[in-house]
Amino acid sequence: MSRFTTATLALLLAPGLLQAAAPQTLWDFAPSSHIRRIAAEKGAPANSQPLKVDAATLARALGGVRFMAKADKEELLFIPSEAVAIGDAMGEALALAQPGEDLELLSAANRGRGVFSSNRTVTARVFVLDGKLNLIVREARLDVLNYPSFTDNAQPRFDYGSRAKAGGVVLKAPGAQAPRADWLVLPLDAAPPAPTAAPVQAPPEPPPARAGSVEERLRDLKRFRDQGLITEAEYAQSKQDLLKTFSSAQ
Repeated sequence: MSRFTTATLALLLAPGLLQAAAPQTLWDFAPSSHIRRIAAEKGAPANSQPLKVDAATLARALGGVRFMAKADKEELLFIPSEAVAIGDAMGEALALAQPGEDLELLSAANRGRGVFSSNRTVTARVFVLDGKLNLIVREARLDVLNYPSFTDNAQPRFDYGSRAKAGGVVLKAPGAQAPRADWLVLPLDAAPPAPTAAPVQAPPEPPPARAGSVEERLRDLKRFRDQGLITEAEYAQSKQDLLKTFSSAQ
């Protein structure tokens, strides 16, 4: 093969090699649902990323987030299976995300609304700062079918929440800090604490000896002595101990 042909073949193969080596930026975890690495907002402090976080820890943190739905009713932001799917994808994304990157989260699900009901979409901005998961939610239950850009036959352009501009969603979660109503800071060490050993309790004291049982035991002791099973000294000592126990129980 000539030098020219070899060089030409290398140039043809180079784009594919570069593409294969490029780090992943998009994770599709369900229909119309993804996590994407994006540039952080201008002026934002550097994030604590990349960070390896167990998918189950992320699922627990996200699964406890609630928001105020209509009529002042609280509702889970993500159903359990949705939180698990997000946790798997987010764990991989955070392991690659750089300090100058955020994650955009788009999650569409029916969430028990019925077979003939359309999915509702959650949009959020996610990043890790000081070892804690920051979740800024822009939309909690967006109806994509009625979204303006969707009805115009164009790809919807969603908002994903912002550090600088507050949205209208009100969030809460156990153990979370809330810099703003739409912004939660979730601890990532939320695994259940290891059970502590129960305190050792002293065994219960035996019930006081009854008179009838004392008489029976005295007869048993006398029989053991008469049969030579115990000595006279052992009989006397046992009798004394038994009578002492009986006297203290009175």
